[in-house]
Amino acid sequence: MLCCLCKEREAKVHLSLSEYAGAEPTEANLVAKLDLCEECARKHGVNDPAGFSLVDLLPLAKKARGE
Repeated sequence: MLCCLCKEREAKVHLSLSEYAGAEPTEANLVAKLDLCEECARKHGVNDPAGFSLVDLLPLAKKARGE
């Protein structure tokens, strides 16, 4: 699977956000899903637990889906 942002490298970081805190993401409650290569993940701060928020990546998920 290719990175949803650069569409060049293999995605190795897979993030998903469900509509309900603590819920297992399913098709019914999935808000966002990102499959990133390590370089794009690092570029967007995914490797920094102190500065990373999945909510901050929602605009990237929309961009990846073409919205």
